[in-house]
Amino acid sequence: MAIFQKPFQNKSEQSDDVGAGGLQWITERHVACVFLLDTSGSMADDNAIGKLNEGLRVFKSQTVNDSTFDEHTKACIDVALISFGPTVILQQDFVPVSSMNPPVLTAGGGTPMGGALNMALDIITEQKARYNELGTPYFRPWIFCITDGKPNDDYLAATQRLKQMENEKKVLGYCVGVEKFDRSMMASIFNPERIFELANLNFPALFKFVSSSLASVRNSDPNAGNSVAIDAPADLHKITMSF
Repeated sequence: MAIFQKPFQNKSEQSDDVGAGGLQWITERHVACVFLLDTSGSMADDNAIGKLNEGLRVFKSQTVNDSTFDEHTKACIDVALISFGPTVILQQDFVPVSSMNPPVLTAGGGTPMGGALNMALDIITEQKARYNELGTPYFRPWIFCITDGKPNDDYLAATQRLKQMENEKKVLGYCVGVEKFDRSMMASIFNPERIFELANLNFPALFKFVSSSLASVRNSDPNAGNSVAIDAPADLHKITMSF
């Protein structure tokens, strides 16, 4: 399959390759990804929450330990984690994946996806400002939402904000649905071409795929085209990533 992505090139450079807040390799292209993680009560079914926790650990291990990723790649993948259910919690602001601390998530309550999406857009805006201040080039940041249901809060304003930022080439939003997620509702929030269905709660395979995708995009040559091919796991269906 193909992952499509264009880089944002900032022309200014810094002589030192460590910037404010410990951001490393600031003269190299970074890619930022926010994971929006559904922790509503229904995620307790079939131990989906436990398998999600395992997937997050696999994501860090896969990215940090993969011998095909050089140290620059590992330092230039910036990850943030937001959980939603019963409240919206910033589990971790942007850090290099090597500094990621996978939380132990628990399931309970409703699904405040609208609030989580707004928080994701806020921290992406802040991260892009940080890159710009340091003169760091970057790819368009990703939002990767994982859910087994649909929002039960006010999500319309967040949806409009996401669509506007996508139209302005400021962010890319993806959705991965598991079990009985509301396909039609998610299609009203996310671009239908970027909605996936994950079978068998195979979160480890999903996160290995995301790890490979982020690394491949980070290492892609912006002068050689705008797509790279990534093999998707068999349990990930309806995959069309586009910009």
